[in-house]
Order: sequence, then structure tokens, then C-alpha cells
Amino acid sequence: MGPSKAIHAVGNLILRLCYHILVSGIKYEEREKDDYEKILQKKKEERMIKELKEKGYKIEIAS
Repeated sequence: MGPSKAIHAVGNLILRLCYHILVSGIKYEEREKDDYEKILQKKKEERMIKELKEKGYKIEIAS
């Protein structure tokens, strides 16, 4: 992806974010670094579970 496409993609993301904030009337709140780390950890866990299931393992999630 070249610089032009990257700038366009980021601009598009910002415009869509602004649109949804204006339409829904919600207050925008910046997330903390810990929030992003939790989200990334959760996605990583889900991806790993999916890969194990695809390989034939039976996964039981402990609460």
C-alpha cells in the first residue's frame, strides 16, 4: 500500500467515525492503552481457539 492509499484509508476511517458520532449523538471517548491491549488479547485468544478447533482439538473455555 502506497502513501497515497494509506492517507486515503485513514481519512476515510476518520470520516466514518465522525459520521457515526454525529448521527448517533454519542459522546466520543478516547480509549485507554489498557483497553486496546485487552481487545488485542481477546482477539488473539479467539484466533488461537479457532486454529486449534480447525486442527481437530476440542476446546472447553474455563470461566
